[in-house]
Parts: sequence; C-alpha cells; structure tokens
Amino acid sequence: MSELAICEYCDTVHRRPTTTPHGRSRCVTCDAPLYRGDPDLRAMLAVTLTAAAAFAIALWFPLVSLTSQGTRTQATIAGAITAAYDGDLPVVAVILATTLVVAPLLEIGLLLWVLVPLRFHVRPLAFAGAMRALRILRPWRLVEVFLLGVVVAIVKLTTLASASPGFGVFGIVVLVFALAALAAFDRGALWRQAAELTRT
Repeated sequence: MSELAICEYCDTVHRRPTTTPHGRSRCVTCDAPLYRGDPDLRAMLAVTLTAAAAFAIALWFPLVSLTSQGTRTQATIAGAITAAYDGDLPVVAVILATTLVVAPLLEIGLLLWVLVPLRFHVRPLAFAGAMRALRILRPWRLVEVFLLGVVVAIVKLTTLASASPGFGVFGIVVLVFALAALAAFDRGALWRQAAELTRT
C-alpha cells in the first residue's frame, strides 16, 4: 500500500512507498525536495520553540547600533516599521509589518498549536484549518530577504558612521535557520498522525 505525495513547486503527483518511511525523495519533474520521511515530533517542536525564542529576540533587541559624532542610535524592527509609516510610506510599513511580524508570528503560533497536542497524542482543534493556513502563510514570510537587507545596510553604513550589529540580527539569523529546518520536515506526516488519532 502506498500514498500520494504532491510537489509544492510544480504540483506533480507521486506515489510514495511506505517501505522507506525515513528516506528522502525528489520530484521527477523539477527535482525539488519532495519529502524527507516522517518527522520526529520532539525535534520539530524543539526547532519551533527555538524559532519562537529567536523571533522574540529579533523583535525586542536592536538590529544595528550607529555611533556618529558622539550620538548613538539603535535601529529595531518596530523602529523600521514606524519610520516607514512616519515617512509617508504607509504601504511599505504595512508590507514590513506583514512579512516581518504578522506572518512569522502566525506561522510559529500555528505550528505550536499543532505540534504540542500531537506530541501528547491528541488531535489539535481545527487541525485542517491550521495546516492550510500554514501553507498559505509560507510565501508571505520574507525574513530571509530582510536579513540580507540588514547586512547590506550595515556594510554601507560603516562608511558614514560606526555601525555594529545588535542581538536582533543574531535573532534573525537563528530564526532564518530554524524556519529553513522546519521547511525540511515532511508536514504530510502530521496529517497522517492526526488521521491515526482520529481513528483511535
């Protein structure tokens, strides 16, 4: 008996054998990663908690500290959103808030909503809706792009003032790697585990 696996990039349907549950596979059409075996819920939950802690650090601590002529200025994510809004760029402010705060916060919150009950062998409430929301949220999360922009800004600002990265950048780096690790897990296995809990 086998089940179907669908490529998220080109929608090619594959038949997945159950004889290699911990194996890796790639799409036969576009060679994108297809699945990576059944996830360890403890590992997935640990990575999600790491992402939550890193996200809190990125929000509360400064990204960059600038010192020029004895004046010290610190830039934060909230400060960047506020500066865009105050600079008559409300659309930019909304995009920043959505991609840097709302989407990652919802994704981490939904993952915890799903993983914590499954870890204790309980089917989460509104499981199907939460999983569909996770899939919708993924393209809206642009933390990686923001990290690249911060690095470029730090490099350019060093010519104008003394610039040093803050703990917020460390939080963003950890968050990027944690979210990348979470994307490597087979979320289809979560559907299978929830289905098993429904039958029992």
